[in-house]
Amino acid sequence: MNYGSHRWVQVDSRLRRWFEWVVPWVVIAIPGFAAAQRVGVDSVWRDDLPVVRGLGLAALGGSATLTTVAMQAASLVPLGPLPYRMALVSAMALSVCAGMVFLLARRVLATHVPNSYLNVPLAGVAALGATLGPGLQSEATVAGGATVPLAAGLLVLWAATNADWPQMRRHLLTAVLLGVLWSDSMLAACAVSIAVVLGMLGRKDWPKDGKGWIPVPVMVGVAAAMMLPALLRPSSPHALLNFGHGLSQLDLSIVDPLAKPTTGLSAWRTEVGVVTLSLAAFGAVIGLLRARTRWLVLPLLIVVVADAVFPASQGGVLTVDLLTPMRSYAVAALVICSCLGVQTVVTTLSDTGLPMAKAAGVLVLLLALALVAVTAERSAFSVDRSATRGATVYTDAALVRLDPNAMILARSQPVVWRLLAAQIVGGARPDVVVVPLPLIARGTVAAGVLAVEPGASMLLRDMALEGTAGEHAISRVSDRRRLYVELDPSWNGAVATHLRADGIWLSLGAHPLGRSDRRIAASEAATTLERLAKTVARNQVSDPATQSILLAAARQQVVAAVLAKDRQATNDLLQRMAEVAPDDLFVRALKQRAEFATGSIIDVAGLIR
Repeated sequence: MNYGSHRWVQVDSRLRRWFEWVVPWVVIAIPGFAAAQRVGVDSVWRDDLPVVRGLGLAALGGSATLTTVAMQAASLVPLGPLPYRMALVSAMALSVCAGMVFLLARRVLATHVPNSYLNVPLAGVAALGATLGPGLQSEATVAGGATVPLAAGLLVLWAATNADWPQMRRHLLTAVLLGVLWSDSMLAACAVSIAVVLGMLGRKDWPKDGKGWIPVPVMVGVAAAMMLPALLRPSSPHALLNFGHGLSQLDLSIVDPLAKPTTGLSAWRTEVGVVTLSLAAFGAVIGLLRARTRWLVLPLLIVVVADAVFPASQGGVLTVDLLTPMRSYAVAALVICSCLGVQTVVTTLSDTGLPMAKAAGVLVLLLALALVAVTAERSAFSVDRSATRGATVYTDAALVRLDPNAMILARSQPVVWRLLAAQIVGGARPDVVVVPLPLIARGTVAAGVLAVEPGASMLLRDMALEGTAGEHAISRVSDRRRLYVELDPSWNGAVATHLRADGIWLSLGAHPLGRSDRRIAASEAATTLERLAKTVARNQVSDPATQSILLAAARQQVVAAVLAKDRQATNDLLQRMAEVAPDDLFVRALKQRAEFATGSIIDVAGLIR
């Protein structure tokens, strides 16, 4: 009898060791594999700027050194198009994030209840619950997503909370990782640094002598060394585009009209509901009340507070949001706290000895397991860029099909980076001159345009002095090249008479156009926009990025007709636009203004920016 009991104890011990060895690898593999399946072969709008920066052929200010180095390494692997290879970096970084969340969660759970059978499975639930959600799965499918700085920040927290290492070793590794994070995402590094400092104060782990402060200059040195590429790249003679040193990270983070500010708390509540959020709050309170876990839970809550004060955007699909890594940290922290709450409830029920206590504990544990299924299911229905073709469809119409040696005056940042990414990364239409008007005063952009087209000197002068191009300057350029433009709201009726709808652009002629020419062009352009909208909808059920850009092009064509005082062309374009987007606020506002307008003059102030 005793021998049999001893044998089963040995078998149980082996099974437990095998389980604890297998679970981390499964946890690491699943999120990255799921994200890799959703990576699009073609580029998407959000990764245009990171791909241009990651390839290193355009001198961009600001730093994202860790992400850039990883993307350049991925570009050397002959596996599919460049945007696909660079997006795989984000997918692989998500696996690193899953591993770090697992280690942090297991450390918190093991410190709270040592040698519990729940520690490893609950840590696995925390890792999968955080990385299989729509937020991080979406970030892992685009190049330059938030997963790379998130992985670096989680490594910082893991190193800073490793109590098994000597103090100097722990502080030095934390300083090096923090320096790397500072060079990639300053906002995320600021929040993580505050969390690390408060965690050290909570554990009383501050330096005791002068040598203990060595990690501080180490961190500064690593950050300075990692930021050198951002300072030296504008001096490279081989850069295709040089935007100089004045372009900062905040300049590169453009406002996305489709994005809505949200916090990790609201994102987590939307993904998994109020019950699990209540468990996270309960786990956070327990972790703060107990001294042995306070120093581990406090850094996690600091990140949640930082995300609540500076909320990132949700639903942004056109541009990069620098606050997204902080929201990702907050989601990971909430999942860990939620698993801590589950562990507290299950162990408390087991210790009470009440009838059905174990059954109740099992049900609570199943609730945590259902969390993973819920988040994974939401990702399956909301995140899949493998079939996204909207950006490619737009590029074909906006760049590939243009006349030879054409010139584009692009005003909106998403369109600027889409065209530059197509030319720099894809090598599409090098004969077309793209003039990025928002960046015309940066670095050598104006000199580069002038070298290609000397006739643009007056246009560049007007942009420098008045911020907009005049009628004479535009006519001078259009005499030499076919000129496509995005509408400038400051243009007057005199410039508008030169405009006509041309595909998804406005074509600007050297001479004023007649009403008949403008109406025929408007009809053809409306047909082109409808065809592109149907193509985007057929390739993917929902592509809000491309749809918003096409709607913006339609709005510009309508406003151009209004400025030219052509009521018939205005009505035709507005009617075709209403058929595609009947609920668009622009259509409603312009119809109301047209009803109350006197004569041919319609007030269009504020309709486009």
